[in-house]
Amino acid sequence: MALAERDVRHALGIVEAAAATQNGLPFGAELLDAMLEAIPAFNVEYGEWWFREPPTVLVCRPSDLWVGLDELAMREPEVLTTDPLWSVRRATSIEPLRISDFVSVRAFRQTAFYSMFMRSYGVEHALTLWLPAPSGQARCFAFVRGPGKDFGNRDVAMLRLLRPYLARLRARWERAPRPAQLTERERDVLELVAQGLTNRDVARQLFISPLTVRKHLEHVYEKLGVRTRAGAVAAAFRAAS
Repeated sequence: MALAERDVRHALGIVEAAAATQNGLPFGAELLDAMLEAIPAFNVEYGEWWFREPPTVLVCRPSDLWVGLDELAMREPEVLTTDPLWSVRRATSIEPLRISDFVSVRAFRQTAFYSMFMRSYGVEHALTLWLPAPSGQARCFAFVRGPGKDFGNRDVAMLRLLRPYLARLRARWERAPRPAQLTERERDVLELVAQGLTNRDVARQLFISPLTVRKHLEHVYEKLGVRTRAGAVAAAFRAAS
């Protein structure tokens, strides 16, 4: 589908907003705001995670729609498998994907994912843009809408145009030097992890959610250049000795 000149201007603005992110994350809220101007939606979020774990939202606008997903995933992980857009195969897609590309609205309403999660938020349509990621990992923008008009071909074409630029900016962020110093909260989390506490136990100790604990740990992993809890504890110990 050919995009109008106005859409191309929107795309340029989105790329500029993505390049301007300076919050320590791959992308910031300013990018999502620009995306929402171009692709109206109830909510848009960007997350990165390992497929053996629940999705981790790094930035969201206007609010964290998936705040209850972490608890649901830990309590009943099989529910996630009924989401038409959730699978390792989907994460390698170079094309933006909609729920309606795989099932009808009626069929989606019959899934456990819809009845146990999406229905409570009034969500019936979703559009995802997957960025290149190492094997076993996922990087994804997710747009959602309530009942009514689904995401159209123009929305898909916009994201198709943006994907290579966003992927390049994500790769540039990966290569950029970042300070290894942990924040006070990250050190608090890591100290409790070193004692053998689970994420849920750490959350109780610090009066935060398990999702927040996992986000802190992911930042710790990134700063210390590790991928596991044990690796983070060992790296922090070496740095302190």
